[in-house]
Amino acid sequence: MKINQIIVVTDGRSNIGGDPTIAARQAASQNIIVSAIGIVNRSEEDESPIEEVQKIAQNGKGEWELTYIENLSSTLQMVTQRTVNKTLSNVVNKQLKEIIGAELEDIKPQKRNKFIEYIESLGDEIHIKCCVLMDCSGSMKSKIHKARDSIVDLMNSLNSRKGKSEIAVISFPGIKGEMTDIINDFTDDIEYVKNQIYNMRPNGTTPTAPAIYKAIEIFTNKSSYSNEIIEEEPLFAESII
Repeated sequence: MKINQIIVVTDGRSNIGGDPTIAARQAASQNIIVSAIGIVNRSEEDESPIEEVQKIAQNGKGEWELTYIENLSSTLQMVTQRTVNKTLSNVVNKQLKEIIGAELEDIKPQKRNKFIEYIESLGDEIHIKCCVLMDCSGSMKSKIHKARDSIVDLMNSLNSRKGKSEIAVISFPGIKGEMTDIINDFTDDIEYVKNQIYNMRPNGTTPTAPAIYKAIEIFTNKSSYSNEIIEEEPLFAESII
């Protein structure tokens, strides 16, 4: 079983490279969930970046959240966990509908608790592939150190699970005038990620859509990529149903 997720982390609106909501929709059509986190300043009154973060997540069938930079680490972990729970709940409801003609909320509380416990244990065991897209535009200069630490914290959190976890990191824009840089492809080697993320250096504009398209590319070009978020196989033991 596997969940594929992109997390866009940005502190402003996209201003070059196309519409990120269209890119998010394309990712979702290929069964890659796109979630988004907006980094806000305490004194910021302009809400237009908030609207874009919401639309990216809505089109990518993912989760969205706003956070201050000092809380980015916990927010990354929270959004990832919510994505896992939401995805598993959707699969559970689909399979229950096929098997017994009812969804989780229709089942009696005592029986429902067994399913909830099972979902929680399954969430700890499934394969998660997470691609973090980190805004490295000029406005992130004072925030990039905390952003790097947050990626490492996310990886530590995922590695504490029983299931396999892999993280890829893409910065946007790149450091040599490109729209994006692949900081590291999918890996579970935390020391490698720690070394690579120091190649993220804030500069220039905010090409969010190209970053999403680049993430789609590294998901779909890998031979291990499946066209399903979670492989179609029964999730339930007979004793649970």
